[in-house]
Amino acid sequence: MKNKVKLEKPARPPGKIRARSGKAVKLLRFNAGTFWWFELLYKLLGVTVFVPLIYGAVDLTMMVSGYRYLTLENVWRFLRNPLTYVILFVILAVGGLYALVDVSAIIYVVHCSRCGQKTDVSDTIRFALRSTAGLFKKGRRGLGLLIYLMVPFFLVGQIPELLSSYSVPNMVLITGKNGPTYILVVAIVFAFLCVPFSRYMFALWYYTLEDDDTKNALQKSAKLGKGSHIFDLVHVGLAQVFLFLLYMLLLVVGIALAVFTGKLLSRLFLLSTVLFSIVKIIIVVLLVLFTVLGTPVTCLMISMLFYRHKGRMNERETTMEEVHKQKNCRRSKRELALREKHLKSFMAAQTLLFVAAVGICIFYVYRVHRGEMNRNIEFIKTMEVTAHRGASRQFPENTMSAFYGAIEAGADWIELDIHQSSDGQIYVMHDDNFRRTTGTNAKAWDLTYEEIAMLDAGSFKGEEFAGERIPLLSEAIELAKEAGIRLNIELKPSVYEAGMEERLVDLLHETEFTDRCVVTLQQYNSISKVKQLDENITTVYVTGFAYGNVNRLIYADHFSVKSTSITPGLVRRVHNAGKQIYAWTVNSRDSINLMIDREVDNIITDNVALAKRCIAQEMASDTVNNLIQFLNRKIRLGSFRFGG
Repeated sequence: MKNKVKLEKPARPPGKIRARSGKAVKLLRFNAGTFWWFELLYKLLGVTVFVPLIYGAVDLTMMVSGYRYLTLENVWRFLRNPLTYVILFVILAVGGLYALVDVSAIIYVVHCSRCGQKTDVSDTIRFALRSTAGLFKKGRRGLGLLIYLMVPFFLVGQIPELLSSYSVPNMVLITGKNGPTYILVVAIVFAFLCVPFSRYMFALWYYTLEDDDTKNALQKSAKLGKGSHIFDLVHVGLAQVFLFLLYMLLLVVGIALAVFTGKLLSRLFLLSTVLFSIVKIIIVVLLVLFTVLGTPVTCLMISMLFYRHKGRMNERETTMEEVHKQKNCRRSKRELALREKHLKSFMAAQTLLFVAAVGICIFYVYRVHRGEMNRNIEFIKTMEVTAHRGASRQFPENTMSAFYGAIEAGADWIELDIHQSSDGQIYVMHDDNFRRTTGTNAKAWDLTYEEIAMLDAGSFKGEEFAGERIPLLSEAIELAKEAGIRLNIELKPSVYEAGMEERLVDLLHETEFTDRCVVTLQQYNSISKVKQLDENITTVYVTGFAYGNVNRLIYADHFSVKSTSITPGLVRRVHNAGKQIYAWTVNSRDSINLMIDREVDNIITDNVALAKRCIAQEMASDTVNNLIQFLNRKIRLGSFRFGG
């Protein structure tokens, strides 16, 4: 009897993933550290590069085109400008390349895991860059355009939430408030996109892993998914549904904690008035996070489908050696030795790059908080809230307590009024007589500031504020600089306060505060005087009534108008002149919502918390608002509300 020879099964490389496992987690787990480290580093670097790029491009286009403000009446002329097309093309081209590098890197890391080969961030970046560069070669250029077809499917789960952050006019886009019509339009658009996407979703995989040209990649992709297009679309959709459900779950937890805390601490002014800001931060952070996750999760799902169909059709899979050879990514022995020698330096450089990117992102957030990155584009909601005479609803008006209260309430601006004492000091007070707020019957210009500082400006509001004094403008400026808040300084000049404009301008120069405030006046001749002293100081003309062409008031940079006089036509005329319109004094929910609908730029109010909640509700999607209202009804501990 012949001896039977036992054939040994070839050993599977460490971490090798079996072709039929079908588990995305297993497929990714082998190089999970590299995958997520690359995604985090790459997305952070993308923010640090694209934010200044987009801002700079928009600013350049608007400057060259002669536009300072985009509204419905001039946006179409702006879009017809040839330079606008050039800038938009550059932004789209750079954005497409950015997405291609990301997709190439994900394909590479997943394939390394499938082949049981370890990789790191530097190898991933090298491969992704070379793969993307190869798309410029003859016969492959058309493949790069596929990324624009794929991007909507990377973000489909977050599109409703993203759109809710923009005030897009009905003539451009049907908003979610139109219900079934909106859903129908979106469904039709995606139905048209689904056909080419389902046929060619694997084309980039064939190019990246097998180096096929455009024609072959498209043909192979259509053949690979033949008979499974609906199956593939359902799985890509399920990946997005998973992301959306996870987003909603974390959103529910975050908002529930904020609402619960707000109800428990509803009597504390600071917490009860700023908790809605925490909710807004939760919404923004989660939305950004899950928008970033859209690409890797969808690409991972497509990779799983790619390998599944290749196994079903018995197609041979490309080895890592072949992939590296095709993209000329094989490292020589000398390169490998140098890489091993300097591995710690590479890791240190990556870490430093990560820290720098995080620092720049934090700097962007800080600049947004200070209002330094708000752009005058009507479609982007940048509506701000000004605390009228400080937090005058809870504290004595125009006092340091009121200013601290406004900061705690989350105001973007503090509006205050100034007068000039007999010894030339500029102090903060609204009336030209001390009687109403201090009980002293004297004119604003009759006393020296030393005498004014002795007056009690708090008792009229309540005994707990007894001893509150009238502050100097310089004190308010110092507080504003420390807190990062801006000031709306309204002059109350009279014939008895000569030279007040000059002293104010000098003070703003001394305190280096000219770019963090606006100077507001009801007298146009005083506005022209301020402009003649320093044309870079922003001036605001205050009026209770506006009719006709207000834009002829050339020395007024912006307008502050009584809310009852603000009409849609007035807002359009002011915006078309590249100026802003402030609404005063708006305290009820209905009037605040009306000003939001009129699209004013700044709401001046005694109730900062209410105005902030109304604006936050407008910015949040209907889903988020319904969720918050539902939680409010279920958690019956107090009266905290977020835009409800």
